[in-house]
Amino acid sequence: MGTANAGNDTYDRVTILLHWATVAIVVALFALAWFPGVIKASIFYHKTIGILLLGLIPIRILWRLFLGRKTNTSASEPLLLRLGAQAAHLALYALLLIVPLLGWLYQDAKALPVYAFGIELPMLTYYNREQAALIFEIKKIAAYGLLALIVAHAGAAIVYHHMMRKDGVLRSMLPSCLRATISGFGLLALTSGSAMAQAPFDVNKYAADLAASLAKACPMASTSDVAAHDSCRQEIGKGAESSMRDYHFLFGGQQPARHWLKDKKTSVFRGDLFQQLYMSLYMYTGKYRVETAADGLTVVGVQAYFRNGLPPGQYPYPFWHSNNKWAAYEQSNELRFRLDKNGKVVFAYRADIGSNENRGPYAHVERPSFLGEWMWRDDSGGAQPRITLFSGFYSNDNPTLPALEDSYRKMAISLRNADCTVCHQPEGHSRMNKLTLLQTPLHAATSIDAILYEVRAGKMPVDDHDDPKALSPAIAKALLDNGEAFKKVLDSADEWERANGRPKARKVQTR
Repeated sequence: MGTANAGNDTYDRVTILLHWATVAIVVALFALAWFPGVIKASIFYHKTIGILLLGLIPIRILWRLFLGRKTNTSASEPLLLRLGAQAAHLALYALLLIVPLLGWLYQDAKALPVYAFGIELPMLTYYNREQAALIFEIKKIAAYGLLALIVAHAGAAIVYHHMMRKDGVLRSMLPSCLRATISGFGLLALTSGSAMAQAPFDVNKYAADLAASLAKACPMASTSDVAAHDSCRQEIGKGAESSMRDYHFLFGGQQPARHWLKDKKTSVFRGDLFQQLYMSLYMYTGKYRVETAADGLTVVGVQAYFRNGLPPGQYPYPFWHSNNKWAAYEQSNELRFRLDKNGKVVFAYRADIGSNENRGPYAHVERPSFLGEWMWRDDSGGAQPRITLFSGFYSNDNPTLPALEDSYRKMAISLRNADCTVCHQPEGHSRMNKLTLLQTPLHAATSIDAILYEVRAGKMPVDDHDDPKALSPAIAKALLDNGEAFKKVLDSADEWERANGRPKARKVQTR
């Protein structure tokens, strides 16, 4: 089996086949990453081939250890050179496992599905945008480390062995004395180890405190009571829910039990803006329940009923653009929060699987027809929806408000010039599962860091195949310059709120 080649100075055919299959896959991976869009759906192929590599390398290692023929062409080399060659090959095999594994982790950390030949693979980690950025940077270092090792490996075979020593290493296809040890999965600890030293999280206490705090800030009232809604927006975020204000998580509709995250479109939100724009649209009774989901995450459900009678400008955007979406909001009776073991929200979602016992008088509201306007002007010329404006989030005496409005307008023009409009409408790009909303000032504030990161990494905008579309240098520079300026003014606004002791001032962010 695989022993047809004569002589002891060459590897068997299967080993040679696995070697060159690995070479072809690695070349394809780098080509697809360096030249996205040259082949339609190149990013999809890049992901699929990466999973293929992750499956091929263990097979290659097992064959090498137990079934393949070993050569002895380097036996006459000095001991230090042999040890160095073995170390280099161990590192090469480790990186061939680590790089695709990091790609898998990166997709999971962005809550994107990972497929291999039509089969959805299990999740290795949960949504965490900061973790995704870290994994991406580590993956980039590991990938270029792999490339450097491959170049060194090829150079040693061609220059040192073939041209200088004139031995049979190049002809044998692989160097000798390889005993691979798998260590790639140790990087999993790198992305999650920071949480291990924290004190145990008491989810039952948190759930009770959260439900009581929300009921105090946003108690039951008439579903059309604007004053009650404005009061809720002012008070929410000062109690137990304040812990979710300083990071990003996902928000969406009720999810299927099996694939709770990947089967539906969800949105990425900064916690404080999510509370201001979306959580405030609900009234809370103080009732709650705690469950353990099948995937191991803890779910806290707080009883909540939707304010469906408010004026249009009180909603972040017209939910009634879709009859199904409006009905889902109206019928929801619980906001549910999936938490990791440290109490950090992974995913928040509305659901109708709770109880209506405390809803009180409630009737369906038929909203006006949606005319395609996500933002509009009221009769007095004021911008709407008003709750998405900076003046509705920051203190009225914050001196940076005029600069915020100006910097947002400049960035919005850059986004339109960069053809990014398909990336941030409330329905989202047709092939995006995670939506990036930039239609309003506060939606832009929640996503500006992700947008700048995606543009710098060449990942946005995208075409219908999810392949990045190249921006002209001038447009890319304008987008990044205006985006950075917008982010800088946002930071100044937050700093003013902190310096003046405002109760919901955002903490200093580390980036």
